[in-house]
Amino acid sequence: MTFEQEVQAAARQGTDAAVAFVATRAGEGDAEAMLMLAQWRCWGHFGPQDIDTAYALTAAAAATGNLQAMLTQAAMIATATGTQRDEAAARALVEGAAPRSPLAAQHLAIADTIPAGAPAVEVLSETPYVARVRGLISAEACAFVMARAAPMLQPSFVIDPDTQARVPHPIRTSAGAAFAPVDEDLVIHTVNLRAAESSGTDIGNGEPLHVLRYTPGQEYRTHLDALPGVENQRTHTVLFYLNGDYDGGETVFPQLGLSVRGEPGDALIFRNTYDDGRADPRAEHAGLPVRAGEKWLATRWIRAHPFHPWKPETER
Repeated sequence: MTFEQEVQAAARQGTDAAVAFVATRAGEGDAEAMLMLAQWRCWGHFGPQDIDTAYALTAAAAATGNLQAMLTQAAMIATATGTQRDEAAARALVEGAAPRSPLAAQHLAIADTIPAGAPAVEVLSETPYVARVRGLISAEACAFVMARAAPMLQPSFVIDPDTQARVPHPIRTSAGAAFAPVDEDLVIHTVNLRAAESSGTDIGNGEPLHVLRYTPGQEYRTHLDALPGVENQRTHTVLFYLNGDYDGGETVFPQLGLSVRGEPGDALIFRNTYDDGRADPRAEHAGLPVRAGEKWLATRWIRAHPFHPWKPETER
């Protein structure tokens, strides 16, 4: 009987029995149990959210040679989730797993196709700053990001302030998916590193990479990326164009008279705020309706100060 089957068997006696079973097995040093309990602590399932404990459990599981735990620990180190950020240590874990893990080997191979040097920047607007960087990431990375995001896609929504229910997004008619810190594999992390480098920002200031897919007729109406009423504002946006086999869907800045269509791997970088942190209305932009095919983008919104989705606002 596999560990998953054992958990299912315990769950037939109730949720409390399953949780107790996993906790007991984790205490005995079972790697799969430690990793499952770590995931619960990351998300706050069946107990409080505690990313420090989650990291300790993941590291203990990885020390047994569990391949999934090694990759998860690498993601947590890369995203400073429950531990200090250490790019070299994160990569070393993936390299250590690669001889036994085709997935780790794939991550390494694709991450290494992403250009290390910064390609030439084409400034489209000085104020507010808008620039295009051609070929910032590789075609292989684009395909990988789309494939990873595809099964996670959900219709874009917002939370109704009165009912707290999910309702259709009023201006974005797309499907989207974001990569949580424990899901930020080496390829996704390398894409985020290029976003930071090309925008002159710190890797720790970025929100999780968010992938959007637009089908015919879908669009993102005119909007600002700056958020109302937040102290840690989105100062920059980096848009990665992931594919090119669609019609329409141009990114336009109405107040600047700009219309941009990127090729796979190109990035569009723009500033959302004035130097004093106020939202810059000139950065208003839209994604025009797609006429045919599917348009895929990956967006990295970058804050003024360090940001981590699982840390309290006072610690981000």
